[in-house]
Amino acid sequence: MGTSTGTAADAGQGPGRRGQAARAVRALLQEHPAWVLLRSRNAAAAVVLLERHLGAARRRLPVEQLADRIDDDLPELRRAGFELPYSGWFYVSEWIDEGVLVRRRAAAQGDATETAELSDGALVALRFVARLRRPHPAVTPARLAAVLDGLHGLAADADPDPEARLASLLEQRAALDARIERARRGDADPLPPEAAAERARELLALAGDIPADLARVRTELERTDRELRRRLLESDGSRDAFLDDVYRGVDHLAESEAGRGLVAFRELLRQAEHTAQDDVGRVLDTVHLTPAEASALRRLLPTLQDAADELTDTMAMLRRALQRMVRSGELPAERALRRLLGEAQDAALAAAADVAPDTAMELSLRLGAVAPRSVGGLLPYNPGGEDAEAPAAAPTPPPRPVSLTALRAMARDSEIDVDELRGHVNDVVDRGQTATVASVLAAHPASQGAASVVGLLTLAEEHATTTGGTEDVSWRSSRGVVRRAVLTQHQFEERVP
Repeated sequence: MGTSTGTAADAGQGPGRRGQAARAVRALLQEHPAWVLLRSRNAAAAVVLLERHLGAARRRLPVEQLADRIDDDLPELRRAGFELPYSGWFYVSEWIDEGVLVRRRAAAQGDATETAELSDGALVALRFVARLRRPHPAVTPARLAAVLDGLHGLAADADPDPEARLASLLEQRAALDARIERARRGDADPLPPEAAAERARELLALAGDIPADLARVRTELERTDRELRRRLLESDGSRDAFLDDVYRGVDHLAESEAGRGLVAFRELLRQAEHTAQDDVGRVLDTVHLTPAEASALRRLLPTLQDAADELTDTMAMLRRALQRMVRSGELPAERALRRLLGEAQDAALAAAADVAPDTAMELSLRLGAVAPRSVGGLLPYNPGGEDAEAPAAAPTPPPRPVSLTALRAMARDSEIDVDELRGHVNDVVDRGQTATVASVLAAHPASQGAASVVGLLTLAEEHATTTGGTEDVSWRSSRGVVRRAVLTQHQFEERVP
């Protein structure tokens, strides 16, 4: 590193400020999801997998489905020389722990499916890599013109002198009148195709940062919600303005910085919705873009509208949850639970110096019959409305004896009896007869109706060969009605295992 010079004040204060800044950067290096992702051992493969499955218009997937898709891609990456020894579940769990992915429960009531989506830090990292892979020219007229126009407009709008603002507006009107006059004379030439395409790419580059901004808005809303809940739990229960505001329905989330930004974002989208859609259509008709760029521009407004709607729903859901917390009368119980948890943590910290982590505890808890795979799989009751009341529980009917025969009949009503069908096929094969679906049904009528036919077709696709012809099959439904169908003929040449 080179040498530097400075004043005595810099020598006394500079290193402290630089050290504090370096510690802040080190914290980002260790904790920020974007930096954690980019410096991980398998960063290259992780970026490709996350961009493939959660990038572009697809913003979230069920956790299990995401893990399965990554499992399908791992063999190809391993053949390419990447050391990826674990399964897709391992990498998904690791990304969730590191904050690269955000795990949420599906918003639909009654749906316990867990979904995963990119965090705001992961979006920043993917955007950074995309810019490195497809860099823009170092200096472009479109970018410089946008900067200069923005600077000029900012100087004019922020000038406290009304005469200066008026002069700026008159200057803009004169320039606009000149353009209108040239258009009337037919002298105004359209923007050259190369310049128009470059400006469109600049706009797409600017719009590419919006998804990460919206993800940060959601993170800020959830952080604000946690702060509001903490404030409610820490109150002593006496009358205070904050508690009264929440009870009356004051939307503190909408009044937060993230909430105000979201409201302004939605209002701007609403005002420009129709004109922006028309502008996108005109650009696609007149400007030459690559298929990927045209698709990104076409998806831009719908994607932003969907994200804004989802964020608005999230803010409303959090607000209703806060109001239910206050109006339901459960706040004292929540405070008591928080106090007990705090006491338990204090006791654990006090005992940590004397009790080893592997010390056996004389405590056992009876487990339930159902073991969820994760806490997120538990589905608490959510009435969906702040004033909704839980329905009255129906009386439990008295137990009644059920025979084994009845249980078997219930099982046959819900599942295809594959063992029975396998026995029917093997019986026809053992007789030396031509074993097709039709001949098996002729020898052994379908005891489960159409379900038996479906089961035989499944066995035929797995263990029989296609003859190239068709055959007529018939069976009786559960009501005794004769049904017929023409199916592709399969022949069983040996016993079905």
